[in-house]
Amino acid sequence: MKRAFTLFSAILLAAPLLPAQHVKYGPCGLPPERKPQRIKGGEAFPPLPLPATPLRRTERKRDPAPPTLIGKIRWGQTHTVFLSDGRRVRFSDWNLDPSDMQGLLKAAARKLKIRYKHEVVTLRAFHFDPARVPILFITGAKPFTFDDATRKKLRSYLEKGGFLWGEACWGSQAFRKAFRAEMGKIFPDRPLMQLPPGHPLFHCTFALDHVRYSRWVTDRPESRPVLEGIYLGCRVAVIFSPYDLTCAWDSMHVKEGAWSVVGWDAVQLGLNMITYSVAWIPYGKYWFKASRTSMENDPNAEFVLAQLKHGGNWDPYPAAFAELAKAILTGTNVQTTFKRVVVTASDPDLMNYPFLYVTGTGPFRFTDTERSCLRNFLRNGGFLLADAACGDLAFDSSFRREMRKIVPGLPLKPVRPDSPIYAAYFPIRKVELTPRARATGRFQGLPLLGIGFDGSLRVVYSPLSLGSGLEKIPHPFSLGIRPDDASKIFVNAVVYAMSH
Repeated sequence: MKRAFTLFSAILLAAPLLPAQHVKYGPCGLPPERKPQRIKGGEAFPPLPLPATPLRRTERKRDPAPPTLIGKIRWGQTHTVFLSDGRRVRFSDWNLDPSDMQGLLKAAARKLKIRYKHEVVTLRAFHFDPARVPILFITGAKPFTFDDATRKKLRSYLEKGGFLWGEACWGSQAFRKAFRAEMGKIFPDRPLMQLPPGHPLFHCTFALDHVRYSRWVTDRPESRPVLEGIYLGCRVAVIFSPYDLTCAWDSMHVKEGAWSVVGWDAVQLGLNMITYSVAWIPYGKYWFKASRTSMENDPNAEFVLAQLKHGGNWDPYPAAFAELAKAILTGTNVQTTFKRVVVTASDPDLMNYPFLYVTGTGPFRFTDTERSCLRNFLRNGGFLLADAACGDLAFDSSFRREMRKIVPGLPLKPVRPDSPIYAAYFPIRKVELTPRARATGRFQGLPLLGIGFDGSLRVVYSPLSLGSGLEKIPHPFSLGIRPDDASKIFVNAVVYAMSH
């Protein structure tokens, strides 16, 4: 088969009748393997003369079909080209590597010990039910567009827990541009951003700090793997590779001129994508329900939690505030009414809210005006509680940078174990971490960092996730604090702010 593929590729690439763009973007993968043909018992035997009863061979029962994991999106056109010897070749825009899904899922069965299948779907007839097909995959080298109705359905599918994978076959600039443009239309409020090197997508099964690229890739001298994503909550629901992966998934070949991740590195990256997506499926269902749970806020509430909106994914915990209010009212003797408001750093009413909470995933940046407003807020008695959602490293880096600019000369320092915030209501002497946080070995002792003014804490920051603990549902691969301790820290922070 490999020899046949090599000869076919050589003929195709050498064919003088093919226009240049068809040579580059033509078919290059192996055809998918045919399904095994099964012969029913008795068909292999000639009929016996009546009245004898034919004897049937005992058949082995077929293994149950594995569930569908991935729907590969059919789009674009099917093309016919003729080779110099007159032979006709057909290929489709959506299927330049026909065995990519088959190859990746075979590797998953072999390496991850999980069995799934894929199917080909057309979005016009697709049911958009993530419970039936959790992942949609679109690949190609030419530009494409969705209509408004499809964009609306895709957004709903992703918000309900589905995933969308995209891959620029050949590393095509035209496909990259089209995919990014479509994501901007589907999620105008959520940026498609490059994931940081420490993201779980690069480490959840195989540790991929570096990958091998084809010799035509000129913009990755550090050999870092590159994936882009859109967050829904703590989950990256859209995963996009601007470099070709499918040629390796298909048959480990390297396309001439393609900007690609090559060999086993591309397969490992694909297996990480499977591991990550499968692990987050239950959370996706929960997030959809939680994000649509309306909260009844008392307009005359005694305590107002103002949540800071910034340019990143600023609201990853849709149910956290309700859980916090419940924890305070049922777990303490504090009797008060609560409500949440959303504010920006430059909101003229910012000084009316003494408790400000900020969290998120991904990078963000304040303007000079916003930094000045936050500086005034803190110096005039405001209290800021912050945590990196799911321990997100990009948010952590951004928050530390912004605090250095907001209060220069006052660095974030570990909060002393005897600080009143660790005893404001619950006495906290130690905390239990999530498995991934423990595995890093980086976090020892109590987790909080702080900045004080006039002997009182004004900024309290946890680089480990607090909000995911409040939601009381597993957050896979989270760098966080376990739910009971996260809830205690949150309650203590609220009580501390109310009493100071």
